[in-house]
Formats: sequence, structure tokens, C-alpha cells
Amino acid sequence: MSQDRRHTRRLIMRVPMRIRSLQRAPEQEHTVESMNISIRGVYFATDAAFEQKEEVEIRLRMPEQLMAGQMTDWCFTGRVAHVQKLGKNGKRGVGVQFLYYSAGEKNFE
Repeated sequence: MSQDRRHTRRLIMRVPMRIRSLQRAPEQEHTVESMNISIRGVYFATDAAFEQKEEVEIRLRMPEQLMAGQMTDWCFTGRVAHVQKLGKNGKRGVGVQFLYYSAGEKNFE
């Protein structure tokens, strides 16, 4: 674990998100909910097969607790930092580090 991860306030909360790979099948979008989130990244469970170092795009509405007074939709480009198996149900826990962002509505093409 990096030191950055330890110095960033993370919130354990469910935030609805839409995510897609930027490297393979970019037209395929997955709807997930965060398990925890910070201004530097997010962790979520999914059935989708994301790989470490894969670049992804995530759309969400940043929680008020992280971005006070801003109810804007955000679009993040991130990199999958880690993937781990969660139990025996086939789900994986995926951690994504945010690299770039833009505020406001953005539609996937």
C-alpha cells in the first residue's frame, strides 16, 4: 500500500457509478456501487473482469462529504491499482486510482 493511500480521507459509503474499460470493449459499461471512496480513488465489487494497470473511465456524483457544496457529476480516468477475489460468488474487489477528472455531464460514445 502506498503512503498516499494512508494520508487520504476515505469514506465507507455506497456511491452509484458507471465504469468502462478504455482499453478493451469501451462500449461495454458496468453499473457498480463504491464500497469506499476518496478524492484519489475508489474501491468497488463487480462481476466484470478488470485487470491491474487497466485504464478505465468512471462516472459518478461525488459525495457531499468529499466535495462540499458541489453536486456535479464527475468523470474520472483512472488506473486499476489492484484486483482481489471476494468470497466464492465470483465477485472481485477492484481498487482504482484516479488520474484525471472533469466535472459536468459526459456521455459515453
